[in-house]
Amino acid sequence: MRALDGFEAVLAATPPDRWLSPSPCEGWCAIDVAGHVIAGLLVVEMRAAGRPLPRDDPDWREVAGEDPVASWREVRGRMTAELVPDALARRIRLGDGVEMTVREWLEHYPPELLVHTWDLAQATGQSVVFEADLVGPALETARRMAPGGRERGMVGPERRLPRGADDQARLLALFGRDPSGG
Repeated sequence: MRALDGFEAVLAATPPDRWLSPSPCEGWCAIDVAGHVIAGLLVVEMRAAGRPLPRDDPDWREVAGEDPVASWREVRGRMTAELVPDALARRIRLGDGVEMTVREWLEHYPPELLVHTWDLAQATGQSVVFEADLVGPALETARRMAPGGRERGMVGPERRLPRGADDQARLLALFGRDPSGG
């Protein structure tokens, strides 16, 4: 929940004139990042409800809509309502054929939220510092996930960091981001 709250805080603080600002995600601007993350919540909602997923990715800007904050809050509310105990225990099959419960799948979700929170902050002139007890476990999860994501072309090459880099910088670098914002 705190990762969702963090994204919402950055989303809500986005200046209206910054939605088309370029993001660290190649070819995406702030509105695309917002739409992608909102679409991710739609996937969580569908999986929790036991509904089939669409075959193709939606248009991120269409998902974000005219008011990305309102779109986020609406989808977040519906998704949260679906996350009842029976839904969390539902077994799902991921795109790579791995089977797990919705709860287990959601345990792997914070790195995506954190990295895209940072992406949105970078695109919109904000800064974000993740809480250590949130970023530490996300980094551990990311270390297991990033190589497969890289193989599928979904994660950029890992960035080199100076000695002593903190966990937030390590998480971002693992996903191909330059933690210095450059």
